Amino acid sequence: MIVVTGGLGFIGNELVRQLQAKGEQVVIIDNENRVAPHLEDIIAVPVYKIDITDNVAVDLVFAELKPRLVYHLAAIHYIPECNLYPERTLRVNVEGTLSVLNAAVKYECAHFIMASTGAVYGDSPKQLNELDAIAPVDIYGLSKWFAEDLCRSKSAGMQITICRLFNNIGLRETNAHILPEIINQLKTGTRVLQLGNTSPIRDYISTQDTAAVLIQLSSIKNSSCQVYNVASGKGASVNELIDLMANLLGEKIKIETDATRFRKADKEVQLADISKLKEALNWEPQHTLKSVVAELMKFEGLIH
Repeated sequence: MIVVTGGLGFIGNELVRQLQAKGEQVVIIDNENRVAPHLEDIIAVPVYKIDITDNVAVDLVFAELKPRLVYHLAAIHYIPECNLYPERTLRVNVEGTLSVLNAAVKYECAHFIMASTGAVYGDSPKQLNELDAIAPVDIYGLSKWFAEDLCRSKSAGMQITICRLFNNIGLRETNAHILPEIINQLKTGTRVLQLGNTSPIRDYISTQDTAAVLIQLSSIKNSSCQVYNVASGKGASVNELIDLMANLLGEKIKIETDATRFRKADKEVQLADISKLKEALNWEPQHTLKSVVAELMKFEGLIH
């Protein structure tokens, strides 16, 4: 039995889909706060609609299921929401993680895989590896760093793998991140985008690659808590992303700067060193930025 918390979310639904394709028995724990669209192909997967901050409810589910493997993806991760509701963010991302961890230990789960984030690192022009300094600039990064520490505190009784995910892109997004925001504006027919800062460079990885990596990491046996960057290892600015979309459309796209869209704290560059992940899995990303963006634009009806 495999439990996926946040299994109805952006990355979670793709993970569930890939686990099902492998014949695994999967159960989802999700409070259905942000449900990804178009989940018809995984509608038969059992869903326990509970909030992970409810210790009693989480314990009851784990007592019933006794999962051998837990993928913990449930979190508040949309930065504007995190900043607007910092107390709720800490409760879900920290206290909720502790609730799931305690239940996993109590019912002798063999492996606990937690989705953390590259946001725990500081701003750096170089590729970040797992030993680089921790210096989050926002409540989201801080909450995930606290959650990582909770995982380390439980690693004596259970194998734990922490995955620092970078910028995921793909189908069925649940938050208004930069790519869906651009697509939503383009779908209105405009070719003049209202955006904030478009110079930051990010490491974009497809949700399909991320889900595949999470599954592969479940087969690695470690005697201690291990941390892996999960990313493409390549960077692109928002401007480059828009140029790519303009080329796919065959039309020019203009950008008008909207000062209200700038974040108070925003890293200029965030790139991952994925050497550790490559060595552990003999892995390379299977989807390019262009292929993922093209698939998404087709899915949204912008190109054929």
